[in-house]
Amino acid sequence: MHQLAWIRLMVARHPWAYWLVVVALAGAVGLSAARAVARVDAARRSWGQQQSVWTASVAIEPGQPITAQRLEVPLAVVPANAVLDIPPDAIAMQRVGAGEMITDSDVSASGTAALVPDGWVAFVVPAAVDHFSVGDHLNVYSVDQLVAAGLVVDVGESELMVAIPSASAPALSAALLADAVTLGLTSSP
Repeated sequence: MHQLAWIRLMVARHPWAYWLVVVALAGAVGLSAARAVARVDAARRSWGQQQSVWTASVAIEPGQPITAQRLEVPLAVVPANAVLDIPPDAIAMQRVGAGEMITDSDVSASGTAALVPDGWVAFVVPAAVDHFSVGDHLNVYSVDQLVAAGLVVDVGESELMVAIPSASAPALSAALLADAVTLGLTSSP
């Protein structure tokens, strides 16, 4: 008799045998899953002490509010400048990927002014804002002259807050008064 036919005949005559096999397979799968979980727990314990850190819930662009969640990670992988507490009005100073640990250099509680690099000054420049976003690098031109390389630190309804080096501030100020400012998006600083 063919083996498959013999198995069907056996199950038809003894239905308890079928259920015995089902229970045995389910038990084997359950035992295998329990052992896998135990191995993961043992590996986690082998890393040592755990610490709670803030990680980005979603990708965050510069100037956006920080959206973060607490996560337990091994102490060995926690950076020295990991944030212990995030103020409710904190914004991102730089791009932060989803799942990255939040550090002091990622967070600012002082708003847009914190996005202006040291030694730079920010100006409000009228512009079509649907082309620019916070963190974009750009060149600021006046008539046919490059005034400075800049950085978008805030976006309004019909204007941008553009930060430039302080040495170029008088030239941009004069260009703004003459209504002769053109912005050019660049790929890098």
